[in-house]
Amino acid sequence: MGKFDFEIDQDFVKKLLELSDPDEYVPQILDSAIPILEESVKSELSKHKRTSQLINSVKKTKASKSPNGGYFVCVMPTGKSDSYIDGKGVLRKYKVPVRNMEILAHLEYGTSKQKPTPILTKAYKDSYNEVMAKMQEEFGKVVVKWVYQVK
Repeated sequence: MGKFDFEIDQDFVKKLLELSDPDEYVPQILDSAIPILEESVKSELSKHKRTSQLINSVKKTKASKSPNGGYFVCVMPTGKSDSYIDGKGVLRKYKVPVRNMEILAHLEYGTSKQKPTPILTKAYKDSYNEVMAKMQEEFGKVVVKWVYQVK
């Protein structure tokens, strides 16, 4: 429903693999950069705000290792919304609360009655350079620390 991939430069990955134990520092690198993406997603959502429930539900996860050995982090809405603002600007209650991830998917990809509003795509593109710079900065700290341990 809300798949969101973040590609890491292959040269960067090769450098990581040359270090001693990726399980030790990869989570640290990812965790340092994910707040940038989280802020970017919240910023984009605030432009399309109907109620604050969706924006307030956006949370980041800590880096986790997948079964195939890769690492991942997520920025996603959690929980459910119980109200919305209709086309006339009136606050209404849902008959049944709606998952915030479902609301974001409808915004991102559109529905039969709603045009797509690429919030995640824009947040990803807008924050890509800053996220990569932060990960490279953290990687530099790891390398310096590793070099001093090797000496």
